[in-house]
Formats: sequence, C-alpha cells, structure tokens
Amino acid sequence: MYWNRKHVLICTASHCNQKGAQNVAGRFRLEAKRKGIDTDVLINTCDSIDLCDIGPNMVVYPEGVIYSGVSVKDFPDIFEHLTGGEPCARLVLAADTESEQARRRVYIAMLESGERLTEEAAQACAAAEGFEPTWLQEQYRRGFAAKRDVDGVVMTNPTTKALQRYGLLPARDADTA
Repeated sequence: MYWNRKHVLICTASHCNQKGAQNVAGRFRLEAKRKGIDTDVLINTCDSIDLCDIGPNMVVYPEGVIYSGVSVKDFPDIFEHLTGGEPCARLVLAADTESEQARRRVYIAMLESGERLTEEAAQACAAAEGFEPTWLQEQYRRGFAAKRDVDGVVMTNPTTKALQRYGLLPARDADTA
C-alpha cells in the first residue's frame, strides 16, 4: 500500500451522496489532518462499493473492514480503529450482520417466487424486509438484479452477482469444476 499503513475508501456514489457522503468524506479528511494521521492513512473517495442503500460507507484496508451508515458522530470510534484499536463493531458490515441477512432474504424470496417475477413482486420481496422502493432500482444499477420487458410486463430476477455474493448459487458438480 505505497507508504501508508492503512487505506480508507469512502463511497461517494449517487445514493451514498444523497445520504451525506461528500460531507462525511470532506470532514473525515480534515479530522485525519487534525489528528496528524493524514500521512499514515491514505483517504480516497470511490464510486461505489455496492452497498449504497445503507451508506455512507467506507472500507478500511488492509483489514477489509466495511463501515456502513457512517456519520460525523462516528469519527471518534473509526479513528480509534485507524490508530491501532479494534474496528467499531456497531458500524461493521459483514455477511452475518442483519442488513446483509435482510438482503440475502430478499434474494431468497425472489428465487422462491420463480425464475423471473414481476417488478411489483420483486418490490414486495424487498418491502417485506423493510427496503424502500428505490432499493430495487439501486440493485438494477449495481448489477444485483436484472429486468426485462416480457410482452409489456417488466420481469425481474437476481443476477449471478447477487447469488454469488449471498451464497445462493447451486453447488457445482466436482466433475464440471
């Protein structure tokens, strides 16, 4: 990682931006400078880490820790991590956190509804897990769901990207692997 001990990527894609990511990124850089760690910790913005619906998000490398729903009030805990402490557990997003499990349940419900389902049915699967109507649109944009017009009806299905991320791809036969 060049000459830096850690690298922080802050998502500033449109959905995260709508939730204040530019403010978080700018103030985070200022705070790093005030704390004197701006030469030890490289801080960059990035387009997306595919989790914008729960943003603003940031990833800390080399650990690969993902923080979601970050606000300025969270900075003390994040800077504690950056200066040698443990990651801030309440902000960490991992495969077993509730928000990731909710996403997984949406894709399971979509699969159980059939190979392709109407956009309304896909919206209902998302709403059942507490996701706003804009969530499905974000999944289309990020490549986790696909839609196709079939005889004037928008049909939706999860993509391989979503199925792989959430461990929903069928096991491959050892002979074909």
